[in-house]
Amino acid sequence: MSHCIIIAGMYRGEEKDRFLKKQPGDLLLCADSGYAAAVRYGMEPDLTLGDFDSMDEKETGSSLRIRFPVKKDDTDLRLCMKEGWKRGYREFRIGGGLGGRFDHTLANLQCLAECASLGGQGWLVDSQNRVTVLSPGEYVYPSMPGRYLSLFAFSETVDGITLQGTEWELQDAQIRQTYPIGCSNWFRDPSFTLRFTRGLLVLAFCGDNHGEN
Repeated sequence: MSHCIIIAGMYRGEEKDRFLKKQPGDLLLCADSGYAAAVRYGMEPDLTLGDFDSMDEKETGSSLRIRFPVKKDDTDLRLCMKEGWKRGYREFRIGGGLGGRFDHTLANLQCLAECASLGGQGWLVDSQNRVTVLSPGEYVYPSMPGRYLSLFAFSETVDGITLQGTEWELQDAQIRQTYPIGCSNWFRDPSFTLRFTRGLLVLAFCGDNHGEN
């Protein structure tokens, strides 16, 4: 499956040769000042979108760009995800969308939730974390040694959760938006299975220390 890779302004070169490495068929978009970050780490954007309030539009040189008004409803990251969706991409990998201003991080999570509700999937990535929002279904993921697995309800509740292959397993469980009971689980097997029947679920792989970029 091809991916839409998006680089936002907080990007520091994390996972550029792994999870965020552009492969044939992938689309690389930059959200405003994410262009400067992408170029700094040797990435070649296909298109830059935004209002250019955090970077002079001229800094993109002759690169392709789409400018939007500063007074708009969509964040620059959501503009990028909408552009990728319009082009047929359904999986998004986002660097530079975590850390910094908390309101931006929360807005980015909301973008992932919207993507999941439409049948797609987005990931926010930095050197410590990989975070996604899932819609109901069954998922099998490889374990990530050195990181914790955490589950959080993004909707009011998430129902019918079954989790297998971890230290603390679940069977037809419910978690609530107001209680972080799913924080800091451990991997037991080389892979784990997650199923749930209702709601939107935040899945996070998190490490204590910054890993290699």
